[in-house]
Amino acid sequence: MYFLYDLIFIILFIIYTPVLILKMIRGKYREGLLQRFGFLPGSVRDKFKQGPTIWIHAVSVGETVAASPIVSEIKRRFPRHKILFSTVTDTGQKMARKIIQEADGYIYFPLDLSWISKRVLRIIRPELVVIMETELWPNFIKIASDFGIGVMLANGRISDKSAQRYRYLGPIIRDMLKRIDILSMQSEQDVEYILNLGADRERVYNTGNTKFDQSYAQVDPGVKENFYREFKIEPTQPVLVAGSTHPNEEEQLIPVYKRLKSEFADLLMILAPRHITRAVEIEALYQNAGIELVRRTEIEKREPEKDSVILLDTIGELARLYSIADLVFVGGSLVEKGGHNILEPAAHGKLVFFGPHMFNFKDNTRLLLEHKVGIQVEDTSELTEKMLYFLKNREELRARGEKAKRMIVANKGAAERTVNLAAELLGVKGHA
Repeated sequence: MYFLYDLIFIILFIIYTPVLILKMIRGKYREGLLQRFGFLPGSVRDKFKQGPTIWIHAVSVGETVAASPIVSEIKRRFPRHKILFSTVTDTGQKMARKIIQEADGYIYFPLDLSWISKRVLRIIRPELVVIMETELWPNFIKIASDFGIGVMLANGRISDKSAQRYRYLGPIIRDMLKRIDILSMQSEQDVEYILNLGADRERVYNTGNTKFDQSYAQVDPGVKENFYREFKIEPTQPVLVAGSTHPNEEEQLIPVYKRLKSEFADLLMILAPRHITRAVEIEALYQNAGIELVRRTEIEKREPEKDSVILLDTIGELARLYSIADLVFVGGSLVEKGGHNILEPAAHGKLVFFGPHMFNFKDNTRLLLEHKVGIQVEDTSELTEKMLYFLKNREELRARGEKAKRMIVANKGAAERTVNLAAELLGVKGHA
């Protein structure tokens, strides 16, 4: 059945090749292309030739951020082990090199063809592979298992769409899940999903979400002061941060911004699209709406009396920028994308606003709503109304924010619980 998987993968790869070539021309996947085909740099091969290695894999930026507390805890518990960190996307790779300081090497994840996975695993020979969230690659997991390498799914998350998609793999998904030694899931819902897909109950654990453990909430006061100074913001100004927005959301936010601005003339909005490659498109959209906008990369040109929207066209700053927000909206929720990480702003002690489409983060949504530190709206009209209310009731806004911070602190510990399971697995495999 894995032969059939290889065949389908090759067919899909051939179909996708023209798109891949176009992206390479634009420079999107050019970096690391050889690594994706299993040809690792000499520096990586030499570094991981000897000594115990733990390989941690995250697909992109969000999963890399979620992995950071796990990597820190692993390095603390297993200082003699080398850590190899891999990603699929270029943005994930940039983020990893920025925030995963404990890693001894970084690579792009190999294509999930049997001979490529076999080649890379023979070179690295890790004692343990930790796969973040939803990165389930059948060939890679099968071959790692065949080589006697411990395999762990950490911070596991199965969305409604993923659950449906994985079922198409039929017997392959069931065989693959039985080859994963430990499945450490974010919530009871994720536990149920993975069990329904065929995982053995004795291997599945609910350890919580490592995003509660991240250090993004620990922003030095000096960092905030630098943002105020560099962005030319007065600390008393109301600031709205709209994070991880998607096409059609930036457009929907225009009347929200204009209405808030009509009542609070000094309001500043920081707009952070999910994909910064859309900066030109968003810039034109706002200029056509008569809104002066300046890019983060050109912030020195900002004229505070004129430019009241800052477009964040950099990677890795959003989590810290939440710290200076009065109002936070998290995107992917007014459109049917399933939402994004609402714990980041909550960790900064912010009341979080989001739309009706949060199906990828059901448990986080439920948690914030239960603690009354999240506001879910049906449309931009309700979003405007709720934001105006809290701008006019700052004491209640601050109280909700403090409650959000306490909620985050109460839910910490997922990274430690996850690494405890990893330690048990290394012990069972004889590598502790």
